[in-house]
Amino acid sequence: MKKGTLIFSKFLSLAVFATLIFSAFTSCREEKAKTETVIIEKPVEQPKAEEKDGTSISVDGDGVEYSNKSGDNKTEITIKD
Repeated sequence: MKKGTLIFSKFLSLAVFATLIFSAFTSCREEKAKTETVIIEKPVEQPKAEEKDGTSISVDGDGVEYSNKSGDNKTEITIKD
């Protein structure tokens, strides 16, 4: 009788252990939704170059160009042949 009880208790222990392992694997297996990364590329607008204050003179074979800027005041003179 003791031998039968010993075998039954080992079987019962193994069954309980297998049930715990099975429960652990099934409860921890959550299917996480895969997220998809979408990259949207937007064209970058080039910043407009601000005209700086100052004076410029250009002399070439066709004539002379002169421009002057001081704050909001701007002067442009072109003399051509």
